[in-house]
Amino acid sequence: MTSTILDMPSYTYALKAQRLLRSRGYPCRIKRREKNAERGCGYSVHIMGSSDSPLKLLDRYAVPYTLISGGDEVNDKL
Repeated sequence: MTSTILDMPSYTYALKAQRLLRSRGYPCRIKRREKNAERGCGYSVHIMGSSDSPLKLLDRYAVPYTLISGGDEVNDKL
């Protein structure tokens, strides 16, 4: 299954993104990044399936994110 991974600026924004996406039927989950990750510790949102519409939804509601990976196989080693 493909997954889109978004780097979030805070846990609050990760939770806001998760709630918004799930309310619109997009399966997603929040993951804490490993402390030794090159981007430092923080949170990411993993969106399962196609990513185009969910990203437009986050943009429309001004939820900040950075696209890490889009449409690749699921990578749980963040």
